[in-house]
Amino acid sequence: MIKVSFGAFLLPAKSEEELSRDWDAIVIGGGPGGLTAAIYLARYGLRALVIEKDSPGGKVSINPIVENYPGFPSISGEQLSKIFHEHAIKAGAKILFPEEVVKLELRGDWKKVFTKSGKEFSARALIIATGTEDRRLGVPGEIEFYGKGVSYCAVCDGPLFKGKRIVVVGGGDTAAISTLYLAKLASEVILVHRRDRMRAERALVDRVLSLPNVSFKWDSVLTEIIGDSKVEAVKIKNLVTEEEEFVEIDGVFIFIGVEPQSSLAKQAGVKVDEKGFIIVDYWQRTNCFAVYAVGDVTGEPMQIAKAVGDGVKAATDIHDRIFGGAYGEPKASWHPAPCLSENNE
Repeated sequence: MIKVSFGAFLLPAKSEEELSRDWDAIVIGGGPGGLTAAIYLARYGLRALVIEKDSPGGKVSINPIVENYPGFPSISGEQLSKIFHEHAIKAGAKILFPEEVVKLELRGDWKKVFTKSGKEFSARALIIATGTEDRRLGVPGEIEFYGKGVSYCAVCDGPLFKGKRIVVVGGGDTAAISTLYLAKLASEVILVHRRDRMRAERALVDRVLSLPNVSFKWDSVLTEIIGDSKVEAVKIKNLVTEEEEFVEIDGVFIFIGVEPQSSLAKQAGVKVDEKGFIIVDYWQRTNCFAVYAVGDVTGEPMQIAKAVGDGVKAATDIHDRIFGGAYGEPKASWHPAPCLSENNE
């Protein structure tokens, strides 16, 4: 029996010989939306497989604190992710990780999923819950100093900057939450935001503004990251005065938004909007029959509660429509446009 670790948990993983090839539904992505869908699918009596390339929980697992998910006034992202993960396993869903999906074939009655390690799976229904990735600034020094003072994860790298001076770039919820966490570790946090105020939740903004070791560079952008073998300074430009200043710091944490991880779905024929987010209807259906999308990959609002709701709707519709749960037989009244790959194959 192979075992793969997830924090304090050990998940017995099926061997390649033991792991079935055919499933009722496959979920690609193990974040809140994907795991919720798996819970509901399993409780409906459907055989559900979750394929996650990192570890179950998605980006929630690296959040230092979550305070806006009902039922949990305050909980770490890691703890909440473990609860989701454990619940899915208890419900009867199977989770395969770490495993990366590299190709989809969606035109037939059976949706085919191909992984990087050479595995192939098929399912009557597919849920895409691939989430987003952090957006890059695109300034000199960002790539060169990634892992050498440049970070996109407060929980992952914050402890490395205890007692040091750091810059946080961004003004949304993630930037605010990360600043609250980093301010407990760093001696000084300089928050750089291109607007004259943060756009995060008011409750978060008020707490950030009250921190004694946090200062602000409003209407400003970071234009360059400087150093020798590690980050040593940054250049910050004021968009109003156009003045640029050189600031010595030890680290840069960047939280300026996300990019949807939808390229794989798009290549297989799933329609996306102008920003790359997957287009869905009320029941999370895409333009491809029996293919759904949930969570951040479908766009705003990017909240845990929204992703959970998406997962419930997708799983319910799969049970009712694809497997006839609400009608006694499958109901093919959903007639989407042809699901064609980019090569019309």
